[in-house]
Amino acid sequence: MLKIKPLKRKADSLFSEKVRAIGSCEKCGKDYNLQCCHVITRSNLRLRYDKKNVLCLCSGCHMWWHHEPLEAITWFMNKYPTRYKYLMKAKNEILKINYQEEIDKLK
Repeated sequence: MLKIKPLKRKADSLFSEKVRAIGSCEKCGKDYNLQCCHVITRSNLRLRYDKKNVLCLCSGCHMWWHHEPLEAITWFMNKYPTRYKYLMKAKNEILKINYQEEIDKLK
């Protein structure tokens, strides 16, 4: 039987790689030091691998996201109103994750 932690790490890595492949920061447009930023924390398993719950941000904008959360969420709501509404509804849904299935989908 496979352990969950290595599978979760692998799925997270593949997902982050796909998000960063967008190629530029969705806030400022920079094309370096890109990171995967979750809108709703990745501890929410329902949204952990949902493309609507992530942004490709440069490291500076990712820091801004965490240090100015009210400003950041206002920016997100204005830029992506449909995604915001979807996330507010989906965040309370419960989902069990099969990490091996996520890895297979992300490959």
